[in-house]
Amino acid sequence: INDNVIDIARLDVSDGSNGQFLRTNGAGTLSFASVAAADGRAYTDWAIKTGTYTAVDKDQLIANSGSNFTITLPSSPSPGATVIVKNVGAGTVTIARNGSNIEGSAQDGTLESTKGMQIVFVDSTLGWKEL
Repeated sequence: INDNVIDIARLDVSDGSNGQFLRTNGAGTLSFASVAAADGRAYTDWAIKTGTYTAVDKDQLIANSGSNFTITLPSSPSPGATVIVKNVGAGTVTIARNGSNIEGSAQDGTLESTKGMQIVFVDSTLGWKEL
C-alpha cells in the first residue's frame, strides 16, 4: 500500500465531526468518538459565581458573594460525576442535592465562608460523597 492512499471510504467508517478521533472497539470495528471535553481536559475552567447556579459535571466553581445563595448539583448524575466548589465570599452557599443524596442522606449541604469541597457521585444510595 502506498503512502496517503487510504481514505475514510477504504476504512469502512463514516466521517466524524470536527474534533473527534477515530477509535476501535478491539474487535475490528472503527468509529469516531468525542473527547469528554472539547480540549480533552478533565474539568471546566474555574468560574466565579455570585448568585444561584445549577452545576454541571466537572464544574470548578468559586462562590463569591456577601449574601447567601444556592448552587444546585446536576440532576440525574452518572457515577463518577464531580463538582468542586470553594466559597470565598462572606455569604453561606447552600449545596442543593437536586434529588440525589449527599453523604447518604436526603438533605442539602452548606459551605460557610472560606470552606471548599469536591464531591463525586457514587450511586443512588450513597449519592454525592465528599473527597
